[in-house]
Amino acid sequence: MNILSLPHCSESILSTRESKTLEIPGSAEAFDCQTARIKNRLIYVDQIRALMIALVIFVHVLLTFLGSFMGVHIYISESQYPVFGGLAVWLLLFCNTFFMCMLFLLSGYFVPGSVHKKGVMRYLKHRFLRIGIPFLAGLLLINNASMLIARLSPPSPLAELSWNEMPFHRVGVLWFLVVLFFFDLLYCAWVALRGHRFSVDTSVPTPQLRSWLISAVVLALLEVVMTTRADLWTALGRSPLDGLGAQGMHVFTYAFLFFVGCKASFHHWLERLDTHLVLRWFRFSFVLALSLLAICLVLSINGSMSNDFGKLSLLTAFLNPFIGWGVITYLLLWFQRNENSYGQWLATAGVDSFGAYIIHPLVLVVVLNAIGFYGLNPWLIALSATPLGIVISFGIAHQLRRSPTIAKII
Repeated sequence: MNILSLPHCSESILSTRESKTLEIPGSAEAFDCQTARIKNRLIYVDQIRALMIALVIFVHVLLTFLGSFMGVHIYISESQYPVFGGLAVWLLLFCNTFFMCMLFLLSGYFVPGSVHKKGVMRYLKHRFLRIGIPFLAGLLLINNASMLIARLSPPSPLAELSWNEMPFHRVGVLWFLVVLFFFDLLYCAWVALRGHRFSVDTSVPTPQLRSWLISAVVLALLEVVMTTRADLWTALGRSPLDGLGAQGMHVFTYAFLFFVGCKASFHHWLERLDTHLVLRWFRFSFVLALSLLAICLVLSINGSMSNDFGKLSLLTAFLNPFIGWGVITYLLLWFQRNENSYGQWLATAGVDSFGAYIIHPLVLVVVLNAIGFYGLNPWLIALSATPLGIVISFGIAHQLRRSPTIAKII
């Protein structure tokens, strides 16, 4: 199976570290102060971040079977492993409905308080360093090294390229940082024009079903229209902005959720979710997700996934808000109520998740080159590469953050 048009899901992690209240410090601290700092953070937010980045790594492992990731491609026979292929396609499409949306929502939630505390210029300077340095390191070191190692694998689409043809300096998974900084600039421009007085007013009710339905329908139609611009995304995919070629069709949904997050911070909407509405929407999302799974399995078992993937993409584009928003709100509600169930270890992983996101392409290329080309069953490859990729990526990020200087950046 080789579906090159599958979304190059990446996900970046949130680099914003400010808390929801003005009195809580937002900069990263040294490793030896980590425990004290986590106590002053929103624990459930860090836990969700860790989960989202772990899912990003998992999805990128699956992407190597269906297309390629950073030049790594593991060939599987569509007829020999139809269930694996159908399930892998469904997981890619399903996860892409919510994990990047969740990260943009949470990122926007912390922006207004941080801008108020620092001021526009100081905030932008901080964000430029916090996003710019990891971006350059990822672009020039991590991504390029990943490409060079990936071309050593025989099935790699880079294997036959000459040095001059190698796609060096590609954005890849770093597209998230580009878009996130652009949204930050838009918010700061609005503040500069309109002024900014941040105060929490919990008397404003949370949006109800009618508002969410109207927003979801509008964004679903925009997703479909953007998905049909295949020529644009193909051109971007072949350019240095290749990550935007894979995720650009969702930009309106990402922008909506980022600025909903900004608005929510003024009224603590995330802490005041309507439980009844959340559960109703989640049940609806669950039914839609299972229906999408059935379609993927039927197409894969019939051997028609490659031919019908374009139609499936349009259907998924329309369903994205309806599936994703149910998962997002349910995860927020569940982690808020169960944040103590997983203790500090998952919250600590959330603190390390930004670094893990930047590092994981190189980690996955090395891991997949080590275990992916010995004729193993694809189930075994996926089930072994995923935990290895997650543990190594988060472990390296955690060790790097032992340096106070690096901890202030990632």
